[in-house]
Order: sequence, then C-alpha cells, then structure tokens
Amino acid sequence: MKKIERNALIVLSLIFLTSCSHYIINEAGYTRPPKNYKFSYKKNSAKLTNNEVLDTTVVYYLHNSNYYRNSSEYKNSDHYIRFYSDGRFKLQGTKEIPKTEDVNNINKGIIGYYKLKGRVIKLQIYGDINGGSDQLEFGLIDEKGDLILLNENPRTDFCIGYSEDAIKRKIAKSSFFNPKRYEKLKIDGMTYETPNW
Repeated sequence: MKKIERNALIVLSLIFLTSCSHYIINEAGYTRPPKNYKFSYKKNSAKLTNNEVLDTTVVYYLHNSNYYRNSSEYKNSDHYIRFYSDGRFKLQGTKEIPKTEDVNNINKGIIGYYKLKGRVIKLQIYGDINGGSDQLEFGLIDEKGDLILLNENPRTDFCIGYSEDAIKRKIAKSSFFNPKRYEKLKIDGMTYETPNW
C-alpha cells in the first residue's frame, strides 16, 4: 500500500509541476508577466525623442495579410501595435479597425519592450507560451514609415542578421513566409497613459 501511495504522490507532483504557469491574467483578460519578471530588453529599450522613424502618435495595423507566400488560404489575424516613446509597446488582436477605447487602455493587449537602431526594430513580447515566456520578433520601418516584421523567430536561425541590409534582403527574398506589413493608422482620440509593465 505504501508503494502505491508513494507512486500516486509522485504522479500528482509531476502533474502539479508541469501544469504551473508563470504568468497572470489581468482584469481585462490579458496575459501579464509575474511581478518579479525582468524583460532583457528593458535596460536597452528605445527612448524616443521624436517620431521621425517610429511614430508613437499612430498605431501600426496589420490587415488581411497572408502568412505564406503565394497563398490566400492562410491569413494572419488582424491586429495592431501601439508603441510608447519609453521603449514599451502593446499588441492587440482585432476584428475591425481598432477602437479608440481599446488603443488607449493599457490593460488590453499583449505587452513587451522594443529596441530601435536606425530603422531596425527588435521586439520582445511576453505571452503564455510554455507557461509564460518572452518571444522575439524583428524587422524594420520602411521608407514609407510602415512596420515590416519577419515571421521567422531569430532564436531559431543563427544565420539571420539584424542589420538593415540583411533584413531588407530577407524581405525581398522569395522565402516561404511572407513578412507582416503593418501600415500606419491614425486613430482619433488617442491619449497617453504611462504603461504599467
């Protein structure tokens, strides 16, 4: 009997440990890191003094984008990114043009930090993957001011460079995945509230 109890205790412990999550859900229903979580990008995040390259007075909106090249069957869901001048951003899915009240609400959306060097941008996004972890995306702000992010995760391919020229080549190259093109979209009534992450 003791052996069965001990085995049951081991199985229950394994279930408990593997089902633990390291994130919280805020009152608006969005994933947030635990209070002691440290974003590695926070220390070196962007500190913008103007909107010359990255515009913090607009949202960057992705609408009706294909995930794979030469395919209309696999679509990226619509979403937008709002950047803040202190290196923080939020990303939120939407089924229509973003609503002002959602854009202004710092409690809605997935959160993260970004770095900007010239026109190259790197994003560190916190999500519920693996019970709470950060994911990386990168791309650039093009000459029109639109944001282009690559679908490749930079952690999975050490050959992907972060230079502006390397990213431009990656975008132009006929690869398997389409880049995600976010267009600048002005939302009337945007206000500023200091992000709480």
